[in-house]
Amino acid sequence: MEEIDFEELYKIEKDKLMRYYERIKNQFKFSDPIKIVSKFLINQSIGSNFTDVHETLLYFYDKLAEGKEILDLAFEWIRAQKIRLEYKKYLIRAQYPNDSLSLAVDDCLFKFFLQYDNFMRNLLKNDVREHNFSALYEIFFSPYESKSLNIKDILERHIDNVPTHFQGIEKINT
Repeated sequence: MEEIDFEELYKIEKDKLMRYYERIKNQFKFSDPIKIVSKFLINQSIGSNFTDVHETLLYFYDKLAEGKEILDLAFEWIRAQKIRLEYKKYLIRAQYPNDSLSLAVDDCLFKFFLQYDNFMRNLLKNDVREHNFSALYEIFFSPYESKSLNIKDILERHIDNVPTHFQGIEKINT
């Protein structure tokens, strides 16, 4: 399977978003950076509510890879919502035998998520456990208007269902 450049394929207007983020940052100079990024995401219609977004960012803050910032995670959350909308449009017009929606969904997942997972693993530290990735993907790709995206509830559902496997002391990405 060819290597996909997700940043190129699923472009977001990073310069425009950065200018908007700077305006919010200037309005809330004395707030902590995670609150500012949470406000930024809510203003971009990302997330179900401020508390859920803020708690999610707080949870993943110390799991970011070296050289990555909370704003990088925010940009990927925005990109994930764009990807979700693009695939939703694709599925609407996709033609599969017997109008098989499940086949269309499986096709999208296979073609997309294997490489997307590799892309996202560069954002977080190597020792981040699998249930964290699974929870992050649920948050990133959920239709936020239909349910709560409370990180603690989501992690609780994923922790026993998505185990982290090790070979010796090396984590195996699943």
